[in-house]
Amino acid sequence: MKRLITAICLCVVPAVAAPACVTGTYASYQALSGGCTIGGALFSNFSNLSFVNSPGVSALTSSEIDVIPSGSATQDLLTFVYENANAVATPVTVNQNGQIFSMGLTFDILVLPGALTGIQMDSTFGNTSPGSASASKTAQLLSGGPAITSTVNDGGGSNALGTYSGIVMPVTGSGTFLITDTTSLEAETGSVTQSGFANAFLTSASTATPEVGSLAMIGSGLVFLGMAGNATRRRKKAKED
Repeated sequence: MKRLITAICLCVVPAVAAPACVTGTYASYQALSGGCTIGGALFSNFSNLSFVNSPGVSALTSSEIDVIPSGSATQDLLTFVYENANAVATPVTVNQNGQIFSMGLTFDILVLPGALTGIQMDSTFGNTSPGSASASKTAQLLSGGPAITSTVNDGGGSNALGTYSGIVMPVTGSGTFLITDTTSLEAETGSVTQSGFANAFLTSASTATPEVGSLAMIGSGLVFLGMAGNATRRRKKAKED
């Protein structure tokens, strides 16, 4: 009888909810046990970074990418900002003919209650022509189904440093989605610079409160650097305290 009572008590203990996503390094997101949430969306299982760089082009460590979460009633955002070893926002630049910087990562998203209804990829870059920049994100249910991709690129011409947005791609189905992010820079006779990129997730049940500056992110070329600067100051202040 004692054993039976114990089993029943263990069954009714409530599960510990995942914490809210906060600004931190990509390494801190990889270390999350059970993931973190923005509104009704759970983000988890952040992969190792993969690179296909040309010789002489350095890779970034997981501690040299800042992840900044934000959200509104219908949209969750994860912004990725490149930094140097001193946690200072530092764009990646390739400027020699044939140089390539190419990075990939994956993570999962589950929206409950409600569902993921759309995805969009944004990228903050600038390039001189010729020289190409592109970034894409793909969403696919872990249980199977079509892969939905949103892509943003330089359009085959030169672009001033700014934030450019891909097409919002509708998503159907419910369950856990695998998100795959890839970004690529290639220099020819010109140069290409990228400060970071952002994942936008449209949901039917996101309840996060918008953070200061998040609503102005789309179309603002310097927002990634500004948000990264704020994050850097917060981390330095925390160390001083």
